[in-house]
Amino acid sequence: MGIGLGAGILALAAAAVISWLIWLHGFSDYLSVTFEEPSATYEGFRNFQESSDAEKFTSVALWNKVGERELILESTERRSRASVYGMRGQLQAVFGNTLAAGRYFTDGEEAVCLIDEKTAKELFGSRDVTGREVLLDGEKMQVVGILQGDRGVCVIPAGEDEAFCGVTVRKQKAEQSSNTAVSLIGSYMQGTAERIVDGQLYYILALLKTAGILTAATVIPAVLLIMVKERRLAGAAVLAAGVLILAVIVVQIPAGSDYLPTYWSDFDFFGELQEEKAGQIESLKAHQEFWHEEGFLGMKAVDWTEVF
Repeated sequence: MGIGLGAGILALAAAAVISWLIWLHGFSDYLSVTFEEPSATYEGFRNFQESSDAEKFTSVALWNKVGERELILESTERRSRASVYGMRGQLQAVFGNTLAAGRYFTDGEEAVCLIDEKTAKELFGSRDVTGREVLLDGEKMQVVGILQGDRGVCVIPAGEDEAFCGVTVRKQKAEQSSNTAVSLIGSYMQGTAERIVDGQLYYILALLKTAGILTAATVIPAVLLIMVKERRLAGAAVLAAGVLILAVIVVQIPAGSDYLPTYWSDFDFFGELQEEKAGQIESLKAHQEFWHEEGFLGMKAVDWTEVF
């Protein structure tokens, strides 16, 4: 009974980790850049969209944090405070498949918004409230989509004449160089990157952590079983299964050009790489702009209803 219970717990843990990896893989093409000063313009965005470089990305969005605002449901006077963002472009670049209901608005739409589940529940007492209206700074806004999350967020269309502080893209291929992508973004948006959130980095780290845990969870029990004469066959089977699963995980690691030196005698490369990525990780730990970025750091922030 004890062995069966232990095996069941391990199976549940493995299922949770695998589900997290699948969820995280959906963001492995995610790259978000925040500039030192609001410098990205809609004109730069259009120039980028019309260039051949745009083919390297599936979607691009500009965003600004407007600030904390109060949303009001006029009919009941219910109120909810939310962080308001102004955005242009393809919003799926930022939020991916984390839309709980409705749709994203597109460039050209006005007086529309997205709110997250927390804001929807506080105002309407329900999650799916697409088509309803809220007041923001005295202006009526129609809710066209509901975002997952419980931070209190409202997204509205930004004006063409605004300067944006952030750009988020989805790369055509997750293994494309993020460094090259950041350089491209900076050149078109004429800004210096202050903060970078690279989904590829966190997916690779998650795979490596999983591989390490799996190694410890299979090799140690396998060795202990092999030491017992009557259980050597079972130990060998556990070891073989562990090695097979480990190989499958390692093959999934997208070792892009950012993680390999130009020439193998460049002994400083990996030290500089570790320092650069450690800085990115510490920056993300200190601040996650959007709720799904919390999930890059661990499983606790993942919406498991979306995973399953």
